[in-house]
Amino acid sequence: MKITNIGVNQVNPYKRNQQQAEKVQNTTKTAADQLEISSTAKSMQTKSPVEVKQAERVAAIKADIDAGTYKVDAKQLASNILNYYRL
Repeated sequence: MKITNIGVNQVNPYKRNQQQAEKVQNTTKTAADQLEISSTAKSMQTKSPVEVKQAERVAAIKADIDAGTYKVDAKQLASNILNYYRL
C-alpha cells in the first residue's frame, strides 16, 4: 500500500499566525502620527498686552501687601459694590 499527499494540505498554524503578525507590524510601521498647530492656537499661546498689564498690576499689589503698604479705599470699595448690585 502506498500513501501519497494527495488532498492533504500541509497546515502550519504557527506560520499563519506569524504571517498575520508581520502584516500588522508592516501596517503600523508605515503609519506615522502628525500634529499640526493652527495659527489661532499659536496666537492663543502668547499673552495679550492686557494680560501682561494685569499680571504687572497683580505683582505690584502683592508686593505692596507683603510690604504692608497696601491701603484699601473703603468709600471706593463700597461704591463699586453698590454699583455692581444695582445693575
